[in-house]
Amino acid sequence: MRNFFGRFVSLLFALVLFHSTANAAGKTIYVHLLDGDDTTADGSYGHPFKSWRAALRRVSGGDTIVAKNGDYRKAGRDAKWGGLDLVLTLADRLEVGDPRPARLARPDAVGIYRYPAEHPLTIRAESRHGVILDHIRFHLASGIVTDGFDISPNPYHTDSNGQKLNRRRNGIHGDSVYEPDETYNHVKTNDPPGGYTSAWYDRALWTSYITVRNCKIHYECPPGGCTAAYDPLQDDDRLYLIKFNQSHHITIEDNDLYDGKNYQRKPAIDLPCSDDVVVRRNLIRNSHRGVVSKGGGKRVLIEANVFVDNSGAAFSGGSTDPNLFIDGRHGDPCSFAFYESYDMTARDNLVVSTRPGEHPLEPISIWSAKNAIVINNTFVGIGERGVLLVRPGNEVDSPAKGCGRSLRLTLTDNLTLKDNIFILSGVVDETMLYQTTGEGVKIVNFQHSHNTFFNGGHEVPIGGFADPNREPGFSKDDPKLVGGQGTDYATWMATARSGNNSSTGDRGVRHLKP
Repeated sequence: MRNFFGRFVSLLFALVLFHSTANAAGKTIYVHLLDGDDTTADGSYGHPFKSWRAALRRVSGGDTIVAKNGDYRKAGRDAKWGGLDLVLTLADRLEVGDPRPARLARPDAVGIYRYPAEHPLTIRAESRHGVILDHIRFHLASGIVTDGFDISPNPYHTDSNGQKLNRRRNGIHGDSVYEPDETYNHVKTNDPPGGYTSAWYDRALWTSYITVRNCKIHYECPPGGCTAAYDPLQDDDRLYLIKFNQSHHITIEDNDLYDGKNYQRKPAIDLPCSDDVVVRRNLIRNSHRGVVSKGGGKRVLIEANVFVDNSGAAFSGGSTDPNLFIDGRHGDPCSFAFYESYDMTARDNLVVSTRPGEHPLEPISIWSAKNAIVINNTFVGIGERGVLLVRPGNEVDSPAKGCGRSLRLTLTDNLTLKDNIFILSGVVDETMLYQTTGEGVKIVNFQHSHNTFFNGGHEVPIGGFADPNREPGFSKDDPKLVGGQGTDYATWMATARSGNNSSTGDRGVRHLKP
């Protein structure tokens, strides 16, 4: 009897544990923008919803929305070509069943798609890259994981009059600005336009705790095709592959980003005024700059990414316009950032230069940073403009109304560059490897040591604001790298292995060690 009672208690405990685990896992709802039906759907695999909005009415934190495979762009203009827009606020026209969070501020500052960071809502493709979307957008949203989508923004759609309908579209865009574009683009102070409210600075309302994972994000050719006459560098409609503005706790990992070249030389991943961001294990190809932390962004980690065939810096502090920078304290016209980037770390990245015929620019571009660390990275085939270029945050001083201090950001403080491998392109004979540009640029507490500069057996140039030949642990030995080709992140990392040169064994991407 005692053994039976013991087995009964154990079985009861197991059932309770199973029930609790099942509840923690949440429910799964299916959607298909082409074959679903919102009027008859129950959210099952066989009866999916037809719209994102209908599916979103049936979920809460910890649940999952699965998009059944298909090219959702075929849903057309009414469905925004399959775009996933998590942008509604309490000020929008809401429908029965839409989430209605408790009002914390004025209605247009409160987004309705907000889920607990510890139990986020997951929205994923049925199979990796099996669902094609035009874009994903987050506005004042929180606690959301997007996983496995193929995102191809098309800014070329036109109406019957030939007017563009979807112009200047980013692949993924997150923001917390709750004023119309035509309004906040003319801000001349760091207080919000229209209404002066402390909600503008309340990070609890911002887009936050967003994860973008396993996605493929790229631009396709315009309607006329990528002909010899088409120049993507003159295409003003292509913008960022990923951009988060005024956001925090953002994770961008295991994505494939490519073909981000555009007229305005935008980076593949742009992070103005964004804090606590992790950019990890992404393959970023054929873009201009790679990852840019700017606008006073704080604690950005750029780790274990592969940058291939990009024209500009792999990572940088990126310039911002102080007229558009909004951060600080309500009612304080001088509460702009003093640095473009705070506490940025770039480590264990592999950077492979541009294709033959293009000019390899500097791989590291710092625009007024405080506490930036660049460590254990490997750079292959770079150096025409040096390996490090330090710039001012902005060239034009545009003081805010009521603020007497200069807004030009010219100081870089506590920059660390160590344990990196730079394989130079062989065109650096007269180039200084550590350079500055811009009036009034100052660098204090520059710590550089144990870097390898292999220049094909030639001497490493001297000069610049610091001489790498004189730094502790300097090496000009051949690091004997082999490999460096692939079709995705895993194959690039698998084919790039370091040699047995003991003098550089503790440098460069640690993942590349044999």
